[in-house]
Amino acid sequence: MGMVNFFTGVLLAVVSAGLGATDCVLPERDLMGLPVSDAGPVEVEVHLYMSDLTEIDDARQSFVADVFMRAQWRDPRLVHRGAQPCTVADDAIWTPGLQVLNRRQLERIRAPQLSVAADGTVTQAVRAYGDFTFRANLTDFPFDQQELHFILVSVHGLQEVEITARQGTLGMGKVLSVANWEVRFREGRPSEHFVTTQNRSVSRLDVIFDAKRLTGFYTWQLLVPLFLVVMMTWTVFWMPLEFVAPRVGLVATSMLTLIAYRFSMSSILPPIAYLTRLDQFMVASSLLVFGALAAAVAVTYFEGKGQMAWALRLNKASRALAPALFLLVFVKVFIF
Repeated sequence: MGMVNFFTGVLLAVVSAGLGATDCVLPERDLMGLPVSDAGPVEVEVHLYMSDLTEIDDARQSFVADVFMRAQWRDPRLVHRGAQPCTVADDAIWTPGLQVLNRRQLERIRAPQLSVAADGTVTQAVRAYGDFTFRANLTDFPFDQQELHFILVSVHGLQEVEITARQGTLGMGKVLSVANWEVRFREGRPSEHFVTTQNRSVSRLDVIFDAKRLTGFYTWQLLVPLFLVVMMTWTVFWMPLEFVAPRVGLVATSMLTLIAYRFSMSSILPPIAYLTRLDQFMVASSLLVFGALAAAVAVTYFEGKGQMAWALRLNKASRALAPALFLLVFVKVFIF
């Protein structure tokens, strides 16, 4: 609650300042150059608050979020005697040129606002709603956890700008709109980002959130029906041996159902080169269903050749072997 109150207060303060502040009277000199500082690069402190997260798209490897961002730095050239912060246009003074590196599509709900305090501290605030990319690791799908990043960089080099964030200046709303995910703020991680086209490094800040997938939907909509499809094939070993067509037809229908499952999964996940946990389980289940089909055909073959003892022995063994193999597959894929 403290984090929410902090960012709510910041947002209200910025809005109030924008409504009541006057325009800054700027000194008559070029203010577009880097502020002079003997202490090294200009330190730009970032505040970021994700007020809402509406969607996480695995297939597109993107998420949609509503974000409030604020950046602060000090420019000694802008010191004034006003009792209240004044406002200034973003094309009239130097700014750190912050960019969200992993944005795919960004819509600004509120245009950037710049205010200058009496001591020359410049505050730039913006609220944006957009589509941001992330690199998904779906090995454990549907029991996976993903990292969502806001990657902030400056257009200026490391010797000019350093992006920082203090504890308590990064956070998120308590209630988010996204379904089937549990999201938590993890950390703000400063680092360097090398720009290949310019052959230089710039300051970078990764604001990281952990998103844990809630498995209820996938358990009831995918796994439980899949269990029933595989278990349905076991009934062929309890049918009378003379019912050849129903025995083979039931297993063949189960195989076709699993193939349909594979097609339905293509719309949920991106085309990845590795197998997820669900993929492993579906492949193993398909092999077990094919094994049941082969066993049913073999029983019919032995019966047709008059080798009833072999047919009964194989049929009886399959009754115990099929569930045992299925249990082994489940433990291997989802527990270990």
